Amino acid sequence: MSILVFGKNGQLSRALQRSLTARGAEFSCYGRKELDLIAHPENAAQLIRKLSPDAVINGCAFTDVDGAEKQAAEANILNAKAPGIMAAACAKADIPFIHISTDYVFDGEKSGAYHPTDKRNPLNTYGRSKAAGERAVMAAGGQSLILRTSWVYDGTGQNFMTTMLRLAASETHLNLVSTQFGRPTYAGHLAEACLAALETMPAQPKIYHVSNSGPVISWADFAEAIFDHAKLHPDVTRVSSDHFPRPAKRPDNSALDITDFERDFQHPLQPWQMGLELAFQERNT
Repeated sequence: MSILVFGKNGQLSRALQRSLTARGAEFSCYGRKELDLIAHPENAAQLIRKLSPDAVINGCAFTDVDGAEKQAAEANILNAKAPGIMAAACAKADIPFIHISTDYVFDGEKSGAYHPTDKRNPLNTYGRSKAAGERAVMAAGGQSLILRTSWVYDGTGQNFMTTMLRLAASETHLNLVSTQFGRPTYAGHLAEACLAALETMPAQPKIYHVSNSGPVISWADFAEAIFDHAKLHPDVTRVSSDHFPRPAKRPDNSALDITDFERDFQHPLQPWQMGLELAFQERNT
């Protein structure tokens, strides 16, 4: 199987490259250096027609949540227009297509975990652009799969885990948000979920949720688990999200119901504690 991956240097794309290499699979990855989709989103369709891969995974996105408030046009091109173009090109050529979306399409006001069929109600420009991308992919038809995920990280990229390790190594006291809840998703486990889904793609577009399993936790809980693993012991004060005013409002509840994905693809999603262990192993290799 030959797989085309949009995105090259992001956390998911790097994880996909490792997983595909380990499988001995044929694949190609295109980042912004090779393919500027903000300037020319139509080039995505041209590349799909040229390479004619067996499957396409879109790991490319405008992920600067606060930056999207000032760069709405760019965010909408990369998160909405380009995925729609990819999905349409794949549908026309009968190529399975996986698109990655986000918990930020929800407002976070639900008391329990969000089901894939729950109503979208994004709170910020980034979330609205990703919701528009979902609608575009669904409208394109074909064998398209949208995988919503949350709190993605790995051991080496710029993410919450590596930021916490850096701060804990240099600061004696940290304020940690304890009023936003969800489940972390290790990029390596998300990559494996994508590849598992390719084995039994639905005939029509469908949305699933993918995150690590385990208890729903706050950002503060996740930070303290990171500190414990790293044997770092900063003084911690738990605060509300209001303590850190941001240009883009975040949902308080990002927990995703992963039951449908695990059942339909027969792919159990590992506990977030295992993902954290693997992320630390990644740092040491």
